[in-house]
Amino acid sequence: MNLTIRKTRLVLATVAALGVSTLAQADNLLSIYREAQRNDATFAAARYGLEAGREKITQARSQLLPQVGLGGKLNRIYGDYDPGNPDPTLGVKKFDYSGSSGNLNVQASQALYRPQYSVAVDQAGASVSLSELEYRGAEQQLILRVAQAYMDVLEARDKVTLSAAQKEAFAEQLAQAKKRFQVGVATITDTYEAQSRYDQTAALEIVARNDLLVKTNALSQLIGKQPGWLSSLDQKMKPQLPVPASVDAWLQKAAKDNVRLQSQLLLEQIAKYEVQRNKDGHKPTLDLVGSYGNTWDIAGIAKNGGTDQTRIGAIGVQLNVPLYTGGGLSSKDREAAANFEKSKMQTEATRREVEQNTKSAYLGMTNGAATIAALEQALISTQSQLDATKTGQQVGVRTNVDVLNAQQQYYEARFNLQKARYVYLMASLNLAAASGDLTEAHLEGINKQLVEKP
Repeated sequence: MNLTIRKTRLVLATVAALGVSTLAQADNLLSIYREAQRNDATFAAARYGLEAGREKITQARSQLLPQVGLGGKLNRIYGDYDPGNPDPTLGVKKFDYSGSSGNLNVQASQALYRPQYSVAVDQAGASVSLSELEYRGAEQQLILRVAQAYMDVLEARDKVTLSAAQKEAFAEQLAQAKKRFQVGVATITDTYEAQSRYDQTAALEIVARNDLLVKTNALSQLIGKQPGWLSSLDQKMKPQLPVPASVDAWLQKAAKDNVRLQSQLLLEQIAKYEVQRNKDGHKPTLDLVGSYGNTWDIAGIAKNGGTDQTRIGAIGVQLNVPLYTGGGLSSKDREAAANFEKSKMQTEATRREVEQNTKSAYLGMTNGAATIAALEQALISTQSQLDATKTGQQVGVRTNVDVLNAQQQYYEARFNLQKARYVYLMASLNLAAASGDLTEAHLEGINKQLVEKP
């Protein structure tokens, strides 16, 4: 079969599996990432989390500023007066009364000595820094999630394409086996073997198409819509080794700049502030307080039978010394101390995990580059083997089964090579994330290695 016709059929089969038109403009890694930035719910939640986190510093500082409030009340009062020793000469006797009483007052206070408030400001500052780091971490995770989903679709699409090509090759071999059997130069076993390979590949193609739909749906969840045709990885891509070429250098950078580790260190610092804040809760507090108000007594409860008004203004200092709080303050001390120790252990666990992830990503790049080079050579070798086996079959020194096996090895080599490229690219992104450097620029670098044509 003409090679151009075969390629055309493979392209159409793949596009049909995706359910998109070949006329549609191709999406690439950057365009998909921009869509995810706008539409991914997890990333949107991180943005709102950053906005909420930044308010903590204002809330903490507000406790050190003057507090002013306006209060008032209005009561309807009913009562009766019954003197214990009535004196008729004074006209004092039992009587009922009712009326209204209301007041309006302004209260103000200013903290003079509350050490826990100062610690709370420092703690809030650390919380704001944590929110910013968590948002940065969400950005990096979005890059990794988008890249992984994109690569998953490309890998699944490759599987569909290669399954279709392999099925077509087996179909040709099946047709030849039947023809050779009819003319008496082959046995029925060759036909059965070719039919078996064809049927197995047809089943695998169905599985591959289903997997492609699943992977495409996962990508659509990130961007909020069905993606178009995705640009493919350039077959001429050449992997690069990580720079610097020392795993120790990457480990040192990860220990310093990894976002997860930095976030955990801030959580540890926040827990330490909480310990100090609870200790300061045992100390006396001193506030400057003041108030000014007016009270109205109306009708039956007024002394003069009309409306009595009383105006009172006061200013002073208020001291509070916690002597016994039912054990609550001591319990909070123990809780804060335990949480601080917990955060220290979590920091150590995070440090070890970051170290492991950094080593894994570094080896993924270095070994991935070597694997790609080896698989490129393997593809050349399997292609040569396939050509030689077909020639051998024509001259009678190779069997139909030999050709089928050679075809199987060739298509497996093609798929393994593509898969190794995707694994390598993800390892490069994971290494950048582990070292705290992952940005959109890394996606731009990968995007330059994509081509629109399938």
